[in-house]
Amino acid sequence: MAAKFLCCLPLRFGVIVISFLQFFFSGALAGLLWWALIHASQQGDLGPLTQSAKTTVIVVGAVYTAAALVGLLGFLGAILRKNGFVKTFYILLCVVLSLEVGSSIWYLITFYRTRGQTLDECINGSTDSNRIAFCNSIDAYKRIPQGVMIASVVVPIVIQAYACYIVYQYSKFLDTQKAERRRMSSSFIPPSGPAYQPVMAQDNTYPFAQQYPYTDASHTFGRQPQRSVGGNGISDKV
Repeated sequence: MAAKFLCCLPLRFGVIVISFLQFFFSGALAGLLWWALIHASQQGDLGPLTQSAKTTVIVVGAVYTAAALVGLLGFLGAILRKNGFVKTFYILLCVVLSLEVGSSIWYLITFYRTRGQTLDECINGSTDSNRIAFCNSIDAYKRIPQGVMIASVVVPIVIQAYACYIVYQYSKFLDTQKAERRRMSSSFIPPSGPAYQPVMAQDNTYPFAQQYPYTDASHTFGRQPQRSVGGNGISDKV
């Protein structure tokens, strides 16, 4: 059975939906991250953000920006049925998936490392107000359930992997269609001769008078019949 999107929908529709949703949500999240970072930088106060957290925001924002651009490319490829765009979308989608896996692992490590620290270990003798404010908010991290945190990381990765599978299957479908059209065009053999066989014109071989008996002088228009008397009556001799 051929692959389908959500078990019953066409693959092309699935690629269009996936690429559009990826473009929309990844672009919105990337824009939000960049806006927050730029706004905090303009204010001259990063708030509770430490340098490592700022680096994390930059990396995650770059990843989601790339994901938005890849989604736009896949959307155009599905709309225009361009297999080159779809294949490029698939390759970049896999790259983004690997980056998301790496960034998610890094995020979980940072989360659990921060979660396990005490307030004194977090401050570590620092007098920076931003550092102290960040460490004071560590209790908020401790109150986040671990299941929710893991699900927020694993579920997007699973969805991204399924999107890679759908796009790959649609690319194979386009390749199969192209190969089938090429096979059909190569198996068609046009006739070697003309579509209609020419018929030899008789007037090129025989005089027209021999073909059409009413062209002689005796059958011309206005010819008077010759009368003769004989036998039992008068007969017209033509």
